[in-house]
Amino acid sequence: MRNVLAEDTNREELTFSLTHLLTPDLQIGLEHGVTSNDYYPVMNYRLREAKDGMPAFFAGTSSAWPSGEVDGNAFFISAATLLNSRTSGSVSISYTPDDGSWKMPGSLQYNLTNTLSGSMIWDGDNLHPLVTWRGDWVNISFILLGGEDPTISTTIPF
Repeated sequence: MRNVLAEDTNREELTFSLTHLLTPDLQIGLEHGVTSNDYYPVMNYRLREAKDGMPAFFAGTSSAWPSGEVDGNAFFISAATLLNSRTSGSVSISYTPDDGSWKMPGSLQYNLTNTLSGSMIWDGDNLHPLVTWRGDWVNISFILLGGEDPTISTTIPF
C-alpha cells in the first residue's frame, strides 16, 4: 500500500499492490489505484543472477510510479549489483507507452543497520529519497516524492 500524504499532486493518493513470487526468477502481481480505479499489471523476471562480478539483469513492467510525469505502465530492463557489503545500486532503461517516453531510472541503497536503509531513486526526471524500516511482519518506507511530497509505503510480506 502506498499513501501520498501531500495534497494537490498528480499522483494517485492511495495504491494497493499484491504480488506473488511464482519462481525464484518470476514475480507477478497487480496494482490498483483507488481514486482512478485503474489496474496495472506487475511482472519482474530475473534474466540473470548476479555472479562472477557481473550484475543481475531483470525485465518487467509495473506502474510508472514514482514518476509524477506519466501515467500507465512502464516497461523496463534493469541491471542491479551489490557495490559493497552495505550498498547496492541499479540502472534501468524504461519505456512508457502512455506518452512514448524513454527514461534511464536508477537507484542507490545504503543499509544503515539490519532493519534500516536509506535510498535515492531517480525516476529519469526526479530524485526521490526514502528511508525504509524492515520489521518481522511489516516494512514501512517514508518517501519524499520528487523531494517534496511525503508518502508512506507499507509492505506486509507473506
